[in-house]
Amino acid sequence: MNQIILSKDEIFEKFGKNKEHAKQVEQYAEKIFDALNSKIINYTEKEKKYLKTAAYLHDVGYYIEKKSHHKHTLKIIMENGLKDFDEEEKKIIANIARYHRSSFPNQEKHKHFAELNETQKEIVTKLGAILRIADGMDKPSKNLILRIEAEETPETINFYIKTIGFKPKLDMAKEKSDLFEKVFNKPLNFIFI
Repeated sequence: MNQIILSKDEIFEKFGKNKEHAKQVEQYAEKIFDALNSKIINYTEKEKKYLKTAAYLHDVGYYIEKKSHHKHTLKIIMENGLKDFDEEEKKIIANIARYHRSSFPNQEKHKHFAELNETQKEIVTKLGAILRIADGMDKPSKNLILRIEAEETPETINFYIKTIGFKPKLDMAKEKSDLFEKVFNKPLNFIFI
């Protein structure tokens, strides 16, 4: 029996709940990716597409259960496929979405992460770190961030954030920057401009 492979939108329509949050996190993830790319990371449009897809689908696991929704998100993506992506790309996207909260990628404990090759693991870890921050940015501050620029100094990585005027609290984004700081081995600062 052939499996029906769903598109990103079809998966969201079937399992997703909060489309506004999904789209906003996708936009913030893209802004962070663009701010970092060619300065701190060097990825292509392909990796950007992985991140945007994972960001859009990151919460579909709520369909099954709130507590472990990140794990259920991975399962939903793995079981429903993703049109426009091959099997390896689907695994990367599912893992990026899985790491938007809670534990860090762990080769010994997480079977789906362990199955990836070293290049794929690096992509998942870095893009998962970006997704965590993007998700945290949307918690208290709906649609307030217009632009993000990034700068790496010898001591830190700085995100310069332009808002619509109101300066949102980024407590959740700061809290969710733990994986980013581990991956890039520097503290992350949020600076309003």
